[in-house]
Amino acid sequence: MEGTPFGRYRLIELIGRGGMGEVWRAFDTETQRVVAVKVLPANLASDPMFEQRFRREALAAAGLTDPHVVPIHHFGEIEGRLYVDMRLIEGRDLQTVLADGPLEPSRAIGIVEQVASALRAAHRVGLVHRDVKPSNILVAENDFAYLIDFGIARAAGETQMTGTGNVIGTWAYLAPERVTSGQSDARADTYALACVLHECLTGSQPFPGKSIEQQIGGHLGLPPPRPSVLRGELPAALDEVIATGMAKNPDDRYAAVTELAAAARAALTDPVGVQKVDMASRAAPSVSDDETQVADRRPSATDPTLAAPHPPATPDARGRKKFPAKMAAAGLTAVLVVIGTVVAFLVWPEPRKPVPKPPAALANTGPFTGVFTVDYGPETTLGGKPITDSSPTKRQWAVRSQCAARGCVATAVSRATSDKPASDLVFDDIGGVWISVYTARWKCHDQDVEQFRAISLRPRPDGSLFGEARAEDAEGCSSTRTVTVRRTGDVGQADGVDDPTAVAPRVASPAAGARGRYHETLSFKTKTYEYDLTSVTDCLRDATRCMTVFFAPDVVTPLVFFNGSWRQNNSFSRSCAKGGTSTVRNTVDFPMPQPPQDPIGQLTGRGHQEISGSACAANNDYEDKYVRTGD
Repeated sequence: MEGTPFGRYRLIELIGRGGMGEVWRAFDTETQRVVAVKVLPANLASDPMFEQRFRREALAAAGLTDPHVVPIHHFGEIEGRLYVDMRLIEGRDLQTVLADGPLEPSRAIGIVEQVASALRAAHRVGLVHRDVKPSNILVAENDFAYLIDFGIARAAGETQMTGTGNVIGTWAYLAPERVTSGQSDARADTYALACVLHECLTGSQPFPGKSIEQQIGGHLGLPPPRPSVLRGELPAALDEVIATGMAKNPDDRYAAVTELAAAARAALTDPVGVQKVDMASRAAPSVSDDETQVADRRPSATDPTLAAPHPPATPDARGRKKFPAKMAAAGLTAVLVVIGTVVAFLVWPEPRKPVPKPPAALANTGPFTGVFTVDYGPETTLGGKPITDSSPTKRQWAVRSQCAARGCVATAVSRATSDKPASDLVFDDIGGVWISVYTARWKCHDQDVEQFRAISLRPRPDGSLFGEARAEDAEGCSSTRTVTVRRTGDVGQADGVDDPTAVAPRVASPAAGARGRYHETLSFKTKTYEYDLTSVTDCLRDATRCMTVFFAPDVVTPLVFFNGSWRQNNSFSRSCAKGGTSTVRNTVDFPMPQPPQDPIGQLTGRGHQEISGSACAANNDYEDKYVRTGD
């Protein structure tokens, strides 16, 4: 079609392509101007329900006068294709902008404020956008933002599918009620915009699963993510904004989309006034005599206020299955219906196919295949100290494995008892050790946090496997326990284990080189502190994030690796000798050494410490250096 006539237009250049069609730079021969023409897929013109809705909503959208709505000039059908003629905006879509990394908070909120203004104008006339996402937000000069694709929005109360079954919307930003009830209103746009705000602030979608099941399961069953976990410099008050905007129940969200934007701006300009922090659980002993300088910024592993997390072997439902146990039965049914009847009609290109199950006749081959009894020992701290009230526990694994040129992979279904949900695991054979790393939601200091969990197993001469299960999070809760795995029988189709040959290849992360023994030197302007620590690093299979923990018997320092650098961000309270209680907040970034090393010989970061809330208030800059001393 490029360079060829299209009705009154001449299509000059393809400038975008997505699930709902193509966008062309075009010349309107009647008005003698250059415009943007969106040409929808041919099958939509043959859908009477969609065509009627399209014309009605395009007409309504053309009447919107908000400056952040791209003006619509014309719409209709040419050569059997529905189209929308709109102003050509010189700029980039927000998705392209975010490819360069997360935005500064003020910039992110500024864009969201403009999009909220556009949505408010639509909501006032009963128009719901239903596809708010970064690729539908254009960013022009001076960060002037436009929301596009109002022509395929829907009037409030109408169904969410076309007559041919096409879903309009994108799973990563889909409000839960659109799955569970099939109905939505303007509050679904609020939910989607909160998802966009999270992505602008962190560079990550709220529930960045690689499958439809993972994404829908996140929207339906997982707590809203906390931006400050991924970017420690963000005010914790923004966590509350995201939590409200992404509330599962529409009634619990902001009443208007502009309230979301206003709350985000308030959280940035006055974060202290709205921040909810329980400092009592983060107390740590002081090493410094200087009340304006605190060296021990980590909670002690022996501090009785630090409740260790429950063992990986017997977790609750948070984050441990594709569809968490807290999900209502109706919601689960809705998810299954959506996946079963809609996946073939997804409007975004080349959807990931579900992992096929192995046939019943598949032999019990592979080095790690069968049904296994798994015995977990009692928990200890990473430094080896027993954790009170921790006891041994059991699970059962059904496992299949396959070896190929890229290495050996095993898939497993882990079960405890009949009243506990099953969880899926993927193991990789790395240097003769079977390793599985995944994340789950957990409680640390009464906060809902993301916890990294790693299982490592070495085969033994008697056919069993032995190793450890480790859990750690960015708030400092951590534990480890022994794991013994013994084969008890063959695995069958009824065990529901995914085919290991269908699993995506593991991606190695350079952060894995942060391992072994390290000497830490913490240098303030007037004092220097030193520690001897051990480091372990656990990376997700797709290498998007890693957790590195430096620890000693009474020290735990977690660093989160994301987008090429480590970030430590923690806070705690301590008594001030001059009276009152100080709140201490430390933030430090460690860039990846270049070129990457394995093992990493040295990490050097520049940090900032803020002490507030008492007469000991101060701000300190410091250097934090880890030098490797051995394995």
